[in-house]
Amino acid sequence: MQSVENLISDNEGNHLVVVLSFYDDNEKAKTFRIPLEFHGVDIVDISIRKLDLDKPLTNKAFFEMCHWLIEQFNKYPDAIFSFICSFEPLTTNHLNMTPGQYRWNLFDFFYQRNMERLRMMGVDAMDFIVGPEGYQTFAKVFYRMTHAPIIHIVVDHLNSKYS
Repeated sequence: MQSVENLISDNEGNHLVVVLSFYDDNEKAKTFRIPLEFHGVDIVDISIRKLDLDKPLTNKAFFEMCHWLIEQFNKYPDAIFSFICSFEPLTTNHLNMTPGQYRWNLFDFFYQRNMERLRMMGVDAMDFIVGPEGYQTFAKVFYRMTHAPIIHIVVDHLNSKYS
């Protein structure tokens, strides 16, 4: 699996690591069972993690992450990108919100701020929930309309992968 990695600093001593993991042709054919006419489409998982869990990140890192992801959507116009919120524990000041919900709200906030720009690029998104009851988390798939016929295949794979 090929990957592209970016280390993003918030200039306050903390970093985000954003990794794009591309499924290879064999995985697309056997795991996803992508129809032949879509074999040229890249399927990419987005992974985001914070390096120092004890330090809060400033918004600067999140804004840079969004900018970098949009550059990648431009660089790989024939790709479907998926993001799944981490199941891992997270300490926040929001006691009435699960870590997954907090991460999702944060990711969705930055998505909403960039939605117009993404739409101008022809990038659309679909939200869904993955995981078995009690261990569910939020997910989003970014795609262009030319890929719409196979989005359900990607979502089905992610649902089965995390169930």
